[in-house]
Amino acid sequence: MTKILCALATILCLSAVSHAAWWVENDYAFGSDSFRKESFTLFSKITPRVMSGFNASFYKDAGLYRDKAYALRLPVMYSTSKLVLSATPFLYPASSDIRSSARGAKVYALIPVTEDDENSYVHLTISAAAARQKTRLALKTGPERETFSETAFEAQVEKCFYNQFFFLASAAGFPKPEKARNGNLVNPVLDHGDLAYMGTFRQVTALPEWVATAQVARNMAPDFDSYLYAGFSRISFRGADDANSLLGGMKMKLNDKTTLDFAYNYYKMNSEAGKNYYRLLFQIFF
Repeated sequence: MTKILCALATILCLSAVSHAAWWVENDYAFGSDSFRKESFTLFSKITPRVMSGFNASFYKDAGLYRDKAYALRLPVMYSTSKLVLSATPFLYPASSDIRSSARGAKVYALIPVTEDDENSYVHLTISAAAARQKTRLALKTGPERETFSETAFEAQVEKCFYNQFFFLASAAGFPKPEKARNGNLVNPVLDHGDLAYMGTFRQVTALPEWVATAQVARNMAPDFDSYLYAGFSRISFRGADDANSLLGGMKMKLNDKTTLDFAYNYYKMNSEAGKNYYRLLFQIFF
């Protein structure tokens, strides 16, 4: 799920829910080619240090994914002042329209490298993910379907100055999967945002080789209870054109229990026209 894949979003979420017993999120994105992506998440504190949740989502567009592709996730997080551990199993069930499926999990550890009394810090996040996909093949001869595995390894570094300025850099690598090539796959269903942070709101179903991202955020408190942020990512695909993604937005506190995140994303593959996407994320704490 997107909130767990972005280190900055994770930090903001943890600070906001320190006194909440449970909370809900609705993450809705839309844009070019009739793109729609929506998820609903319920989180709950199991113990003072353990949080768990349930997430259901879908995406669709007017191109290759005219029918909805669904996904289920079960995030679990353990947090202390010295360490945050998280695991998120996920499942993309096969449907009669999109005859592809996937399952897997992502785990990460967030480690405070430095902390001081002026709310400045350096955090390091290391993650690993694995998935198993089953999809159709566009081959004239040979098997009609293929099952293959994917893995991803990611590192993120976040630097905060006085709880006012945030800088985030991340890089992820995807070892070459056996038996799979982008040109042969028909509607693979896995969004690789479940394996690593991709820096875009749209689904990324083509097989990536690596992704590098950079983000900056500004805390507007105490004048305004909000954050402004911007980011860039570069995605290299196997046997397909690379892509660039730019995004920017604002996360604001509407009241003591509700936050709104509104953002814009420009996404462009080298051989295609740029695409425009928008996102609204509501969080309600109880």
